Amino acid sequence: MTTALPGSIAFIERDWLSANHIMFRDGDAATLVDTGYGKFNDVTIDHVERTLDGWDGAPLARIINTHIHSDHIGGNVALQRLHRGCSIAVPAEEQRALVNWDSPEQMLSYADQEAERFAWDEVIEPGQQLTLGGEEWHTIATPGHDMGSLVLHSPRLKILISADALWEHSSGFVPPQAIDPKPLAAQRATFRRLADLDVALVIPGHGPMFTDFSGALKRASDKLEAFAADDMKIVRSVVKGMFIYSMMWRGSMPLAELPGYVGRIGVHRDYNAQFFRISDEAYADWLLGEAVRAGKLRVDRERGEITAV
Repeated sequence: MTTALPGSIAFIERDWLSANHIMFRDGDAATLVDTGYGKFNDVTIDHVERTLDGWDGAPLARIINTHIHSDHIGGNVALQRLHRGCSIAVPAEEQRALVNWDSPEQMLSYADQEAERFAWDEVIEPGQQLTLGGEEWHTIATPGHDMGSLVLHSPRLKILISADALWEHSSGFVPPQAIDPKPLAAQRATFRRLADLDVALVIPGHGPMFTDFSGALKRASDKLEAFAADDMKIVRSVVKGMFIYSMMWRGSMPLAELPGYVGRIGVHRDYNAQFFRISDEAYADWLLGEAVRAGKLRVDRERGEITAV
């Protein structure tokens, strides 16, 4: 099955640190879905500008965020500065978190991530119809990984822009049930809601486009249920993932600073206090060992430095 997109739609694949971008051309203007992580705005801008150049220099008129995690909103302000008049649209359910900027649920400073605060011009409700790239797209609420997130579905093209609600082999993390049971239950309901759609091609928030929609749903559901059966498995996955993410955007850290870091950063401090209940030094040793075993970090003990691989 072909994964070719119409000429009015462009897919820009990024990585784990920055969400993928989807761009649409409508007449003499363009829309961008999700803007990556702020530290890599130069890469984001290069991708966006090259796409716009290929569309005869059409200006960027609108940004749509599927949800408000750092890897999806990080380029909002930089792109808006570059394209004066560019509006920003966010899911309606995200407004409270945006007003209460940098609350723990947004996973910014709480998880050692950064994003520049932005103003939004428009909200998008679930069940809305948007015209993007000359096609009609339906907005669908997909709470779970982020309780306010939305995805986009084109019934005619049978394309799903799934953000972090569904990847080819998984989906975005949910917090432990001991902290909040609602996201895991919501993610289950999201998978059921997505299963009712007619989808031939998925454009995920991370990773390549794929066509095995039903297989991806099963893989993600099976993984979710494995986590549901073992809350500590969720705990370990969340803190390891957050630490690796932070180290990858930071690049390095003095080894001696790690115990102080885990005692200061909210997700590590609070999860350790509630679940591990060990000293900062012991928790730091465990966390570093997990990241090294995953092949994401290396430790140079002579130099006393942790670096991302």
